Amino acid sequence: MAQAATLNDLPLTERVGTDGYRWLMTDKERNHIASLLKTDTSAISLRGNIMGQERKVCKSCGKHSGLDDLVHNALSLGIHSKAFMLDVLQNGPKQNSPEHELQCSTCGEMFEGMVGWIYVTPWF
Repeated sequence: MAQAATLNDLPLTERVGTDGYRWLMTDKERNHIASLLKTDTSAISLRGNIMGQERKVCKSCGKHSGLDDLVHNALSLGIHSKAFMLDVLQNGPKQNSPEHELQCSTCGEMFEGMVGWIYVTPWF
């Protein structure tokens, strides 16, 4: 029997102004990111980020898109170093992100549509 999700396991999104969506980071995402970056969860001080779109849902496994998918994709494609990503997760973004495809870090399926974050500081 599947366990019921706790509030902290559910992906949360808040509308920010007219252009963005705040993706609140869940404990599950934070733990996944920490394992990807080989660091402790306490090193990830951001509580979330601001994206240009709402979270997407993977058609294959049902996972909601999150910061963990962005980190997984950047590592898999060799786009950013672990140190760079940890700095962003502690201090916020350096600039706007061009929209790009996003792969589910659980099953490898591509999420529908494009995603990109919005450069505002602090993210929160």
